[in-house]
Amino acid sequence: MARDQGFVLQSKLQAPQIKAKTLHRQRLIDLLTQNMNKKLITICAGAGYGKTTLLSQFISSEKFPYVYYHLEKSDAAPAVFFSYLIAGIRKLYPELGAKTERLGQFFNAPQRYVNIIVGTFINEIIEHVTDNLYLILEDYHALYPSEQIESMLIYLLEHLPEPLHFIITSRVALPISVSQLRARGEIFELGNQHLRFTKGEIRELFGMAYSGTLKESELEWIREHSEGWPTSLRLILQSADYLEDEESSGYIRKILEDYYRSQSNIFNYFAQEIYNKESKSTKQFLADCATLEWLTPELCDAATKRRDSADILEDLTTRNAFLVRMPGVGYRFHNLFRDFLTSKITDKRKTKRIYRRAGDYYLKENRVEEALRFYLLAEHYTKASKIIQNIGAELIAQGKSAILCSNIEMIPKSFRQQRPSLLMTYAQSLMYVGRPDEAKNNCLRAVQLFKKRSHVTGKYADALYTLGGMYLNLGKFDAAKRWFKRALDVCPARLRLTRAAILNSIGSVHTAVGGKQLSIATKYFRKALKIAQRNAFKSLEASILNNWGMNEFRSGNLRRAYSVLSKIVPLLEEHYTPGCGAGFFNASRFAMLLGYRREAQSILDAGTRICSMYNDVWSMSTLWHGYALVYHEIGDVNKATSYAAKALEMSEKLGHVQGIIKALNELSYIEIVSGKISDAERNLSKARVLMGSKTDIEAIPLLLTDAKLRIAQGKYTDAESMLVDALTLSRKLHHHYYSYLLTQELSSMYHKKGDMDRAFVMFDEAVSLSRANGYDYLLLKMLGDETWILRHIRKDSKNGRYVVSAIKKSELSIHWIDITFFGVPRIFIDDTEVPDRAWRTVKAKKLFCYLFLHRAGQVTRDVLIEALWPDATPSSGSDNLRKAIQYVRETVKPYVDRADDVITSSKGVFYPSAQSSVWIDSEEFERLVSKAKQFEVSDTARIGTLESALALYHDDFATGWYEPWAEEQRRHHQNLYEECLSMMAQHYVERNKPKEAVQWFKKLIELDFFDEEYHRGLMKMYAALGRSREIQNDFQKLKTRLEKELKTEPQEETVRLYTSLVKK
Repeated sequence: MARDQGFVLQSKLQAPQIKAKTLHRQRLIDLLTQNMNKKLITICAGAGYGKTTLLSQFISSEKFPYVYYHLEKSDAAPAVFFSYLIAGIRKLYPELGAKTERLGQFFNAPQRYVNIIVGTFINEIIEHVTDNLYLILEDYHALYPSEQIESMLIYLLEHLPEPLHFIITSRVALPISVSQLRARGEIFELGNQHLRFTKGEIRELFGMAYSGTLKESELEWIREHSEGWPTSLRLILQSADYLEDEESSGYIRKILEDYYRSQSNIFNYFAQEIYNKESKSTKQFLADCATLEWLTPELCDAATKRRDSADILEDLTTRNAFLVRMPGVGYRFHNLFRDFLTSKITDKRKTKRIYRRAGDYYLKENRVEEALRFYLLAEHYTKASKIIQNIGAELIAQGKSAILCSNIEMIPKSFRQQRPSLLMTYAQSLMYVGRPDEAKNNCLRAVQLFKKRSHVTGKYADALYTLGGMYLNLGKFDAAKRWFKRALDVCPARLRLTRAAILNSIGSVHTAVGGKQLSIATKYFRKALKIAQRNAFKSLEASILNNWGMNEFRSGNLRRAYSVLSKIVPLLEEHYTPGCGAGFFNASRFAMLLGYRREAQSILDAGTRICSMYNDVWSMSTLWHGYALVYHEIGDVNKATSYAAKALEMSEKLGHVQGIIKALNELSYIEIVSGKISDAERNLSKARVLMGSKTDIEAIPLLLTDAKLRIAQGKYTDAESMLVDALTLSRKLHHHYYSYLLTQELSSMYHKKGDMDRAFVMFDEAVSLSRANGYDYLLLKMLGDETWILRHIRKDSKNGRYVVSAIKKSELSIHWIDITFFGVPRIFIDDTEVPDRAWRTVKAKKLFCYLFLHRAGQVTRDVLIEALWPDATPSSGSDNLRKAIQYVRETVKPYVDRADDVITSSKGVFYPSAQSSVWIDSEEFERLVSKAKQFEVSDTARIGTLESALALYHDDFATGWYEPWAEEQRRHHQNLYEECLSMMAQHYVERNKPKEAVQWFKKLIELDFFDEEYHRGLMKMYAALGRSREIQNDFQKLKTRLEKELKTEPQEETVRLYTSLVKK
């Protein structure tokens, strides 16, 4: 957009002066005054109905703050439209418009960015305009057809801030829907029927012009034939002004009778009458100047080679000869009369000379855009192309690419094809208006021409660079790199900005290719950044940092990525560029992945503050996605879902496919974690359709979430296939971050499947990636969620030390708690035993052990009191519990960072830290026994599992503790121990190893002497060994103790077995 007021034709912002002998239409002014509270006032009537005159009288009468803007066809370009609006408003509010002006590039695609452009303008109105302000748009029909302005006006009217009002005049009804405004009573409309002169107004008009009054029949005749059309009435009056020495209104009747006999159009008749009565010199002046839209004496003199233009203009204005005066800036013809005059032009060559002289005048006045327009009309292409080459880049920056394209296309193709600089300007404007193939062809032609001209190496380099950018946008990386490197080779050292931009683009190509080229990209970014910083190219510096940061991310180095991108935040805060929300998002994302949650949210807040001022909805969509990630990370699922939904909604409105996929993916991930599997499946299905069959790096996040869904559904085979395929791709492209996430997910999946060997293999690979790339926070987060891994870490001499070191450096309170219950209970924290002497009371130790043993359930205050102080009163039990908890915390404090982290409480429920790795020998014993039972008796794995279980059970559960809960656990584990011994004995029986079986039967008999099944098993094994004496001894011991202690005899089955074995 034009920031220089020189680009704004001030006459278009000047309300016209009220003419002499003009009837003051109080009837209509009262209607307008009564409706000034409305948001929109429309005055829609045909040409010549006095719309401009009415506005002038209304403005003069009411004295309200307004901006007047006379519209022409060229104002249909949104960049031009808003430049004039802002220029007009700045007369009242000088500070307004700076933010909207910065959106220059957005105006090159106004339909896409309507929310940003109009939203930023609205925000500036709210910020600066405190009182009612009326924007008057005259001749809106001149913009037809202009869908761009229409869509912007619709958005503006839908979100119109409180102090702003519109008054719009047009020859036809507005091409926008105003039904909602009508429904809310926020619109007032005037039409032909309102603006027609009434009979009384006709009488008053003619009475004001001549002494005396019209006869009633004359008045009726005028009303009938003019139909109240103000222009016809004015023409009648002006025609009468040429009658000399006549004061009687009777001559009005003579004029009307002559018209009636002519059978002509009323306007053409009276316009011709007036024109014919002018002098030859004035007629020539009118015909020559009709080609000019806005008139000043200087312009008219220059264009017509006259010296009396000022006098003629003043005379015509005094006589109301269809000139409208703009005080202080000039004149313009009434539209109908200008059309009438241009119909008189027959000498086209003379017209072109007038156009050329007008162009020379405007060029001398440094109003180059006006000069360009007249040079093009004059077909003076040499001067026109020179101006285009000089101001083309600025017009593109102002968002006037469409205007620029139209101007260049007025120049013959044969002329364009020999001028490389003109072709480059054309190519760049074509890119912005969405014609990339034509842009590339014109750029290629320019490159060929520049190559032949050794004295323009700078322009040649710029053309090569532009061509490389076109191929980069098309995803043709090899071709892009080739053109960029040719550009770098020929670019002079003095063109620092161009060199830095080329280096940045080459780095971007290497990043896009990925793999081994990522490290090459870094070298180019470093060189580009050095030039940009040395020369204070701030916007380019931000671009380089963003590209470099993303390159480091693809390399897997999150710390370097964040280090680079954190520097972009202050740059973007000071130097806003459209779409910069992506930079804030990336910096925030990497901060979060490193565990810097506060910094992550602060960066997003800064981005939101900047981008919302410009209503940059593209950026806001990205930033909302960032908030979704942050709130998901801190566990606020509701806010995370809300922001992800907002990001999705906006991306859908913008038609941003990648944004839609990312938002759907994040929503699905949140829903999986929340257990909303069907919702996740539905959103992922939509994302899959949009992603299509892509198998590049961008597909990995979606594959990862899809695999999480399959795991949640128990479809492990499908999940494994997705994860393995994605991991193969990630490894191939050397994307270490994604490789880490995928190995982590595979490890978790294998654990859920019970395949611990593969789970540990994948986890070890994830740890190696973390160790190499600094993913400490991500690893620690995984350990907090997957505590089963902690036990494995202690056995891993390779990575265990690194993981433990990372834990100690973090804020996480992860500890290894080991409790042995078999025998006298012992407690170890991080491999250090807490000795009995450290416990102030035994009850404190028992409380600690009880909580960890029952950590899977909810241990309430009452449960603890009942378990440890069953005989205490409620009051004393609570006191005892409070003291015991205090003693526990005092005891473990030297062994942990924060004692509260080991045992915590909430709402009367006590539980150990969820992030601790807890190992209890009795639980491990029970797990091993359960596992052994799953094996076949003959399976060799069974014996190893049983031996591991028995190695743990070296004594009864909690020897010396006699509380009911301890006794219950003791009996339970004794039974399990007995089952173990029995399974061991049975195993050796099945394997026909009586010698080994004897040992286990003896242990069983030692455990339960009176279980005769064990004695029978032992006697059978003795028999197999041929040891009849041991059979007799065991039977006699059994018989003796039964008689002595139980007063009974051995079972009949035992006696029969004994008898049969002894006989043998």
